[in-house]
Amino acid sequence: MRFAQECLTERKAGLDVFFNEAVFLQTGVTNTSHREAARAMGIPVWEAQHTGGSIVCFPGDLSLCMIWRHGRDPADRWMQICARLLEERGATVTFDHNDVLADGKKVASWANAGLPDGWMQTVAHFSVNVDLELIQKLCTKPMVKTPGALSKYGITAEELWAGIAAQIDDY
Repeated sequence: MRFAQECLTERKAGLDVFFNEAVFLQTGVTNTSHREAARAMGIPVWEAQHTGGSIVCFPGDLSLCMIWRHGRDPADRWMQICARLLEERGATVTFDHNDVLADGKKVASWANAGLPDGWMQTVAHFSVNVDLELIQKLCTKPMVKTPGALSKYGITAEELWAGIAAQIDDY
């Protein structure tokens, strides 16, 4: 989280790859979560600049934050890589705006925000594991899509990152 904040502050390009080791709350500028409740539970809160909802990140998950200025948004390619892995394992994959659904459950999502001077921030989260009860305690935005887990399909954060990293030079 510090690396992403440094990029935002210094307005330099960068990619933060975060293999979640503990639960944390990733949220945007709108009020879509119980931030203070998360902090009281000892759960760190990362406040990004996007206007979307909040995501509870679990151990084993993969979160990405890219600060960039020129070129195209990387999120679509990241989501396509995730979708390909799911389809290879027999899942029915659909896209709903900025979400990837596997057999009707949300397993990946992204958001972006325009920053001053033409800079952009793209954040993405890939849910390898989920705890629906904790999500319901921390998120205030009405749940339209039921969270799902990539681990149900045998997909790990490391495998997903390997697919994304193989194309990183193309960004």
